[in-house]
Amino acid sequence: MTSVTFELADSLGIIIAVTEMDDGTLHFTVTVDETAGQTADINALYFDLADDSLVNGLTVMGADVTDENFAANKVTKIDSHTNMNGEIVNEYGKFDGGIQFGTQGIATDDIQSTSFVLSHDSVALTLDDILAQDFGVRLTSVGEIDGPREDSLKIGGTAPDTPDQPPEPGLVNTANADSLFVSERETFETDGSTDALSGGAMSVLENDTSFDGTDTFIYNENVTAVNSDAGAVAQIVDGDNGGLLIVYADGTVDFSANGDFDALNRGQTEVTNFTYEIEGGSTAIIDVTVLGEDRGDFG
Repeated sequence: MTSVTFELADSLGIIIAVTEMDDGTLHFTVTVDETAGQTADINALYFDLADDSLVNGLTVMGADVTDENFAANKVTKIDSHTNMNGEIVNEYGKFDGGIQFGTQGIATDDIQSTSFVLSHDSVALTLDDILAQDFGVRLTSVGEIDGPREDSLKIGGTAPDTPDQPPEPGLVNTANADSLFVSERETFETDGSTDALSGGAMSVLENDTSFDGTDTFIYNENVTAVNSDAGAVAQIVDGDNGGLLIVYADGTVDFSANGDFDALNRGQTEVTNFTYEIEGGSTAIIDVTVLGEDRGDFG
């Protein structure tokens, strides 16, 4: 769904968000921007349409809607206490429509945010109908939050001429578990080489993936932490059941049994685990299975 968000601003701001719905309606949300410590009761919203012929056939539905007025280039008020006469009409001209919310004053209701749906009885409405069009808002009970609210305000402005741009799809990186099978005699390599993982992979990154919103592909960046420690990349770390491991930034690994599995007999195995993390925070286990050998196999 396509949408546009913009703000009408004076001593406070009103944020207007309009979403083009699949059923041919426009969904509006109108909200007081209270970040500056001011608030107000939203009394009415006024707007123009790019095609004046659409004015006949409009319908509005919303929980706070209490009245409306639609007439091409003629709307300056909705009832006796909801009007845009004065500077706003002088600058932006008369509007095509006005929608009133709640009642006069804040004794019965006090509306800082409201939503409604605008539809047409025979035409599917789109954002093009309101882009680059003039808007106005009538506010009452304006003042400091938790303070006196004795002012009123009329604000005018123009919607952007293009919809909001959707955010660039972000990468969702997923680390996947890896396995390593070694002998109880395994030691760190001295020639700069590293250990092959199950399946012949030379890096734990080879089976990790990223999803960018359109495609899935092999993740080939860096390991960012080992055993939950960012400083442990390319350093010797302990397994949860013995053994030592080095995991380099490129995902290559080097394991040493460190004598921790000497009690194993031929054919017996022990498992020890390590974890690694990739960009985005996804973690996975490196599962190391250590195979025991008979004493005589040591030569």
